[in-house]
Amino acid sequence: MKTKILKRFIGQYIIVGLFVFFLVFSIITSFIFQIKKINEYKSQIAQINNQIEDTKEEISKLKKISENSNLESMARNQLGMVKQNEIIYVDSSERDN
Repeated sequence: MKTKILKRFIGQYIIVGLFVFFLVFSIITSFIFQIKKINEYKSQIAQINNQIEDTKEEISKLKKISENSNLESMARNQLGMVKQNEIIYVDSSERDN
């Protein structure tokens, strides 16, 4: 009698076992996926923090420059900028050197 009951429910045990296996497998894979995503986000955060620090340093340098010197002369001499409607003449003898 007992063997008939086991034979009768063995299919259900197999189905429940497969369901539990699938459930555990999906939980483990999603956990691993989440860990990978967290590591990616941490590296992105580190890169962004480095960019922020670089930008802060650049801002402080620009503030020091703007406080210590004339921005217009710096733009003219180092960047070659000109005012609107201004005509620049270049000496060809200086250009050849």
